[in-house]
Amino acid sequence: MSSDNSALPVRAYSYVRMSTTKQLRGDSLRRQLERSRAFADEHSLLLDDSLQDLGVSAWKGRNFKHGALGRFLAMVENGEVPRGSYLLIESLDRLSREAVPDALTLFMAIINAGITIATLGEDRQVYSRYTLNGDWTKLIIGLAVMSRGHEESQTKSERVRAANKRKRERAREGRGHITSVTPAWIDAVRTGSNSYSFTLNDHAAAVKAIYEMASRGMGATAIARRLNADGVPALKSRDGWYQSIIKSLLRRYDVIGTFQPHRMQDGKRVPDGDPIEGYFPAAIDNELFLRVQERRSNLGRPGRKGESFANLFTGLCHCAHCDGPMTIKFTRVKGNENGRYLVCSNYVRGHRCTDGNRHFRYEPFEAAILDHVRELDFATVLQRQNTDDAVTKIDEAIAGLTIRIEELQRKEQRLAAAIEDDGQSLESLIRLLRHRQRERHAAELELRDRQQDRQRLSTRSRNAAGSRDQLTALRRAWETALDANARYVLRAEAHAAVTELISDICFYSDDLSTVVVVGNGITAYRVKDGTISGIFRPFAE
Repeated sequence: MSSDNSALPVRAYSYVRMSTTKQLRGDSLRRQLERSRAFADEHSLLLDDSLQDLGVSAWKGRNFKHGALGRFLAMVENGEVPRGSYLLIESLDRLSREAVPDALTLFMAIINAGITIATLGEDRQVYSRYTLNGDWTKLIIGLAVMSRGHEESQTKSERVRAANKRKRERAREGRGHITSVTPAWIDAVRTGSNSYSFTLNDHAAAVKAIYEMASRGMGATAIARRLNADGVPALKSRDGWYQSIIKSLLRRYDVIGTFQPHRMQDGKRVPDGDPIEGYFPAAIDNELFLRVQERRSNLGRPGRKGESFANLFTGLCHCAHCDGPMTIKFTRVKGNENGRYLVCSNYVRGHRCTDGNRHFRYEPFEAAILDHVRELDFATVLQRQNTDDAVTKIDEAIAGLTIRIEELQRKEQRLAAAIEDDGQSLESLIRLLRHRQRERHAAELELRDRQQDRQRLSTRSRNAAGSRDQLTALRRAWETALDANARYVLRAEAHAAVTELISDICFYSDDLSTVVVVGNGITAYRVKDGTISGIFRPFAE
């Protein structure tokens, strides 16, 4: 028995699109679906009403690129939607709000695929290759609708862009706010049009605690473990603190009150102009923030340090023969009891190193450094570093940039006044004004970087000065601590203090000696058999 495909009902696909929450709350969805059902009943069509782009805009083709309309066209292309089917829409501006050439290209692609487009609004038109061949004036009606839809969206977009620009300008002037969206540690209360009152909430204490722990050298894993052990509520998650959340928080500038406006570009959020300082109340002060950034920029190799932070010198130890990293190895060597040893990582894996074949007992080496921390006289070495010259150069650059910015501001003011003079060439003056504004913007960015460099340099110098005494106190604390987690935290802080003092540690397998470089290479100490056997200046002329 042969099948008669002509007896099968023709399918109709109702395409519903609404881009705003106001439309979603209103009657638009019911109205569009009812019109589709009425059309399908009137023409004996089998209706599929699953094509819905709710909250998706047709502006710039988003519904085609990412929504249900794009999926429909893919089904047409692979034959899942048969030729002769109908696409039911309220109006052509539901299909696309792009510029007329782009909207017409999409429209004709659907028509040429053998799909009939029926509009169910006031115009009630049916578009197909057959109807357009018989009466091409129908296309003029469609073009008018496409043009109207694009112009409405273009006008709306320009108005929104202009309104957002005004909000950003007012926010930079301290006369308003851009959004009520705030970090988890800040609450917002509306006080007027585009104006909010921002206050710190209970999460601010957790933010400050995280930064204080990070400033003492604790890593993200250790911080998360401490917060979860203490039962500190996470910012958003009900499942406690995660390492990734801590790492992200330690990179955010809104903890010091700085807000970075964004805008959408090609479907992605991109920064819009300079950050706005003082926009939010600060959860921590600038000094603590810079101290953490400085410490994080000098971190050793990433990764967990074990359950007890086995290596205080991680990230500093190198093989003198291949410059590869030294790694902790738990093993028995030449009949000795099991223990921790430092060995060249390259030698262990048989790569690039044949001379770094000796194992260095870790415990005696750590004890030698900590036992002789005062003998090494780190504080004196650090004082010998000529940081004054660096600070002086930065101060000179800051002074020069400040003068430059003031000069550019005066030039901008003169150009702005000249623009009002009808006798001048308006276009050339505006071009020059924009050039001066770009110059000033670049100078302001450089000035801010220089100021941050100076503050970081000063912060690092202050941190290093107290690290010697800090190491001694931390050692006493972890040797008497009963709790494993407390020992981990104390040794993590000791690691941070060590990195403030020691620049590099080289291990020589030929005589089982170690060279400890301090003060960024100004002075070095040779350590052998648990004692300091020599002092020299590696970079002395």
